[in-house]
Parts: sequence; structure tokens; C-alpha cells
Amino acid sequence: MADPRIRQLVIKTGVVKRLAKEKTVYEKEVNTELARLDKFKGNGADDHVLRKQEEVIQECQMMIPDSKRRLQKEYDVLAKYLQDEQDLKETEAYTKAAEVLSDAKSVLQV
Repeated sequence: MADPRIRQLVIKTGVVKRLAKEKTVYEKEVNTELARLDKFKGNGADDHVLRKQEEVIQECQMMIPDSKRRLQKEYDVLAKYLQDEQDLKETEAYTKAAEVLSDAKSVLQV
């Protein structure tokens, strides 16, 4: 890994992978909190508890657009980098980056 371009590729790949996971986690958290809210409603929790749970859900939902925006930005950066560095196509880092881009694209479309 003496080539600094490969090091940059690995870093950019890691960023996209982390941001894709982050967005997925926020979406799962919203679903979890919605399920908790339904459980609270079913158990007849008081209004204060229900309002607090709705606040938690709103905070979680506010994180999704931000994480999607950051993921889209880094996705574009990595895609351009792969396009510009075609001579690295035979390396394992390039192949891994292409896989991460494919995974991130599916996360962005959700």
C-alpha cells in the first residue's frame, strides 16, 4: 500500500461505509421507537410519557435527512475518485470501494 492513491481510496471507502451504516441505524431506531410508542399506547401510558416518546421519534427522524445528505456527498466523492483512478482497477481496494458504492446506492434509494 505504498501508493498514496490507494490509501485515499481506502479512507474514502471507509467513510461511505460508515455513513451508510449510520443512516441504516437511524432508520432502524425510528422503527424501534415507533414500536415502543405503540406499546405505550396499548398499555395505556399517560400523556406525558406518550409526548416524550413522540419527541424521541421526531429527534430520530430529524437525523435521517442529515445522514442521507452526508452519505450522498461522500458517495459522489468516492464515485468520482473511482472514475478518475481507473488504473487502480486491478487492486483489491478498488474492488472493495466498488462494492461499498453499490451497497451505499441501495441505502440511498430507501
